[in-house]
Amino acid sequence: TATATTRVRSDIQSSLRFSQSGEFVASFNRENLFIEVAPKRNATERVFHFLDRFQGQPGIIYCFSRRQVDDLTALLVAEGYSALPYHAGLTDDARRRNQETFIRDDAQIMVATIAFGMGINKPNVRFVLHYDLPKSIESYYQEIGRAGRDGLPAHCLLLYRHSDATRLRHFINQKDGAERNVAQQHLDAMVRYAEDQINCRRKPLLAYFGERYSASHCGNCDNCVNETPQVDITTVAQKLLSCIVRTGEKFGAVHIIRILRGSADRRILELGHDRLSTYGIGRELEREQWHILVRQLLQTGYLEQGEYEGLRLTPVARQALKERLPVMGRFPERDERTRKKSGMDEGKNESDETLFALLRARLKQMADEAGVPPYVIFSDRTLTEMAARYPRTDDQLLDISGIGRFKLQKYGGAFLEVIEGYCQQHNISAEVPYDNRSVRRRVSEEPDISSLSVGAAFDKG
Repeated sequence: TATATTRVRSDIQSSLRFSQSGEFVASFNRENLFIEVAPKRNATERVFHFLDRFQGQPGIIYCFSRRQVDDLTALLVAEGYSALPYHAGLTDDARRRNQETFIRDDAQIMVATIAFGMGINKPNVRFVLHYDLPKSIESYYQEIGRAGRDGLPAHCLLLYRHSDATRLRHFINQKDGAERNVAQQHLDAMVRYAEDQINCRRKPLLAYFGERYSASHCGNCDNCVNETPQVDITTVAQKLLSCIVRTGEKFGAVHIIRILRGSADRRILELGHDRLSTYGIGRELEREQWHILVRQLLQTGYLEQGEYEGLRLTPVARQALKERLPVMGRFPERDERTRKKSGMDEGKNESDETLFALLRARLKQMADEAGVPPYVIFSDRTLTEMAARYPRTDDQLLDISGIGRFKLQKYGGAFLEVIEGYCQQHNISAEVPYDNRSVRRRVSEEPDISSLSVGAAFDKG
C-alpha cells in the first residue's frame, strides 16, 4: 500500500501475528506531483481555467457529495468537456462502464466521490482536483496519489474555503464519543494543512506517515514557489490579538472573527461582545482572509490553541502587542499569488507537443482496435520521449524507455511511420543529433545545416 501510517503498519503486524517481521518502507514523497491549495472563490470559473491547461489529458475531480458530482459533471458536459460521474448512487453497471471508459481514454475527466479510485491503475492521470475539502490528510494523500503514476509531472489542486470545514464538522458532530474525537482530529490536521501559506506542503504530508522531510523547500508546491514577499501585517495582527485578549483568551477563531467583522450573532450580543472596542474594526477583511491570518499566526508562533480550540497569545505575541513591535507575514490574499505551473510546462518543453498529440491519437486508435487501455501499449512517458528525440530507426526506438523487442516488433512500425511523416512535413532532418534534446523544431526558420552537421559528426565520433 502507498499510504500506511505507523499505526496502520503496527495493526497489520498485529493482525497477521508477525512476532518478528521485516518492515520495508519506501519514501512517501512523490516528487513529480505539484501540490497547490487555492481559495475556493468563483469555483466553477477556477475549475474551467484549470482544466484549460490540460486539454485532452485525463484527470480526476473529487467532490464531497453525490449531488455535487452530478451537478459538476452536468456543468462540464454542457461546456463541452468529456466528463463522467462516479459515485455510490449509480448502478454497478454504470460505475463499471464509466470507469472503463475513463481508463481507455474515451473520457477525459472522472468526477467522483471517494468511492472512486481503489485499485485503479491508470498511470497517465495528469491532474487531481479536489473541489471539496477531504476529511483527512490520509484520504487526501491517497487521492492525489492517483496522479502521475508514470513518473511524469502532474498537478494536484485543492480548492479550499473555511465553510467547507464547518460543513464537515456538522457531519462529524453526528458521530459518537471516540469516533467523533478521532474524526475531529483528522479534520483539524487537514484544515491546518489547507490554511498554511508559509511552509512546504510536503512536510506535513510526509510527517503524517512518519517520514521526515529534511529539505527546507521542495520547489514543487505552491508555498515553495510563492515569490510573494513577506510584508508588514502589524495593523491587522494587532486587531486580532487585541480582540483575543479582550474576550479572555477562551474563544475560537470563528467567534473572534465575528466580533472583528461586527456580526450581530445572538451569542455575541448575549455576551456583550458588541460593546468591545474591537467590535467591527475588522470589516476590511473577508471572513476567509481572517481565518487564513489566524492560521498564519498559529504557524509563526504568535498564537496557540487551548481547550476547545480557544485562541491564546504566546509570550512573543504579548511582547509584540505591548511594545507595538512589527509583525511580518504574507497578507492573506491568495488570488494574486505567483502562478508557477506544476512543472508540467517544463516537462512539455522537452518534447514536441504537436508530435506528441499525433502519437497519442495513433496510440488510442491501436488500443481501441486491440480492446485494451492505451497505457497497456505505451505510457505517456514513452510518447513524450519519442516526441523529444524523433527516433527514425528500430535501434533508436529501442533506446526509448518502455520499448523492448516485443513491443518494437508489434507496434514500432506504426509509430515510426507517424514520426517519419511528421519530420518530412516540417523539414526535420534525419541528421538531427538523436540524443541532443535541446534541439527544437523551428517552423518559421530554416535549420542551421552547419551546426546540425557538426553535431551529427560529433555523435559519430
